Amino acid sequence: MNEFLRNNWFVVVIAVIIIAFISYFIYDETKYNVSKASADGQEVLASIDEKSITAQDLYDYSTPFDSSLIYNLYRNQVVEQSIEATEDMETDAKELEDAINSNSSGTTNYEASIAQELAMYGYKGYEQLYDYCLMTVKEAQLQRDYIEDHFEECTEPLKENNPRTISIISMSVTDPTSLTEDEQKKKDNIDKALESESFADAATAYSEDTSTASNEGFYGYIDTGALSSSSSNSLDATVVQAALDLDKGETSDWITVTDSNTGLSSLYRVHVDETDIQSIWDSKNETVSNSILSAVLNADSTLSYRIIEEYAKDLDIQFEDEETQNKLEDYLAQQLGDDSDESE
Repeated sequence: MNEFLRNNWFVVVIAVIIIAFISYFIYDETKYNVSKASADGQEVLASIDEKSITAQDLYDYSTPFDSSLIYNLYRNQVVEQSIEATEDMETDAKELEDAINSNSSGTTNYEASIAQELAMYGYKGYEQLYDYCLMTVKEAQLQRDYIEDHFEECTEPLKENNPRTISIISMSVTDPTSLTEDEQKKKDNIDKALESESFADAATAYSEDTSTASNEGFYGYIDTGALSSSSSNSLDATVVQAALDLDKGETSDWITVTDSNTGLSSLYRVHVDETDIQSIWDSKNETVSNSILSAVLNADSTLSYRIIEEYAKDLDIQFEDEETQNKLEDYLAQQLGDDSDESE
């Protein structure tokens, strides 16, 4: 489970507060149908490949109709019908469900709180938490597949954020302005190792950051977003900035970091491993690819909506209620920043 959480931190952080990925919206102008229909005696507002969404479904979640909720119901169906769950996905979904429960169980009435949040995403109660988690995992795969097929287009906005992978060496010190004899000796040994060996070898031998030292000092992916992201980034902003100022293959001088909460100080050296986004993606490092996925979606706020639309083209989507159709269209226009008048 710890490996899953490390590899999927961006999913877990968002999911713990039940805010998964940015809301999406889908429609297919060539398949609209505004005639009335019913299923089990209930008015059908829309259908996707013969899967009905009824008026009661919407009223169960929110009254009056909420545009984002209408969209979420469609998004869920598009994801469910576009990506077939694998055993690995089901395992990841179960671990994600466990993580949400573990992080929430200390609060009062946490099941009711989760149920309330799930309702915003089209789920009927706490008992559907696993379904939500599986949809989240499947959606991440859908997004990866799309980015793989449209990599240059999808990553173009990200290039402005100075993407790169980095490695680090760190050592703790009592007083960075006056090192002890042992601290100075270790610092000198690291400097000598970097002169004669690779950064990876030096990090493995000397770095006190155990999580990276065991992986030849490799820290992972960062970009300019790491300067303001405290939830997903454990490096101090001064270290991040130093890494952003370097070119591929360069190593920083020593950087002093003092934790404002604990008062403890550390010295860092940071090395830039790769700056080409295609090469980083092709490395097939799961932790890195998940970081890039999150960064790509953050760099273009419309991309997640466009991905869902693209997959929706392969589905038979029909709107049986004109008001619902209009709400979806308006919602899409807002999310894509389209202020033009599309009425005929």
